[in-house]
Amino acid sequence: MCEIFDEGEYFKIKEPTWIWDKIGGFPEVKERLEEMVSMPIKFSDAFKKAGVNTHTSILIWGPPKTSMNSMVEAAANSADATYISAPAVELMKKPHEITHLYKTARENTPCIIFIDEIDRLAPRREVETEITDGEIKREQVPSSTTRILFSELDKVADKKDVITVGGTCHPEIVDPALLRNGRLERKIYIPVPDFDDRLDILKLSLEKVPLKEDVSVEKLADMTEYYVASDLVSLPREATLLAIKEKGGDFDVVEMRHFKDAMKRVPPSLTPEIVKKYEEIYREECKHRYMY
Repeated sequence: MCEIFDEGEYFKIKEPTWIWDKIGGFPEVKERLEEMVSMPIKFSDAFKKAGVNTHTSILIWGPPKTSMNSMVEAAANSADATYISAPAVELMKKPHEITHLYKTARENTPCIIFIDEIDRLAPRREVETEITDGEIKREQVPSSTTRILFSELDKVADKKDVITVGGTCHPEIVDPALLRNGRLERKIYIPVPDFDDRLDILKLSLEKVPLKEDVSVEKLADMTEYYVASDLVSLPREATLLAIKEKGGDFDVVEMRHFKDAMKRVPPSLTPEIVKKYEEIYREECKHRYMY
């Protein structure tokens, strides 16, 4: 008996709500996404008039928890486009949802599709069995699923109003066929947050938090090396919780000591070894023509 499921239950179509001003840090990444995702839709007539060929598929990659989804959604918002978020791990369960995903995108143009962990749908076959997330070996994807993805990407290769952005933390194991001309041939790297990125993210996260005079946002940015965007958003929340827990109804401000205690609860997601790995991948990728 065939299993019955509702088409579209494995992806989400929505009106984008994220905007650039609400996402801290990474000015170069935002600029690239604006140029490569938003502008070709907003100014499609200008691109056509200028004879400039735009690319309809992009790979965005970097360490985990670097706000890929939020930034792609902000690019869709900037373009006034429909936004569809599709986790690859869900699409693997029902491969034919990939076909329905692209059918839905073509019916709701202009549309930007974000496929998170796209490497799961199109990994290098020779390394697929070696990939693990933590201690759990990842499920292998049938080659037929990969072919469905490639087929749908090829169908929209000449459509300028459907743009696919694939996100991955493992660019080194993506199938080269996914990155060929007409597919995800352009790449955008979201780096490890540097001091300025961390400072900007923390400032946004602390906008409504009452702080004691001893709290220096610059000092916090300096103390949070190896923290990613989600860590930096969680840290002020945890520090505020500790201050409220301590002071109860007498809560007035969050002090620096609360942030120091919060850092014990919210450790950095990255390590020097992980950072080194991504820097090495980036240097290798920069040798290629289409690297940004």
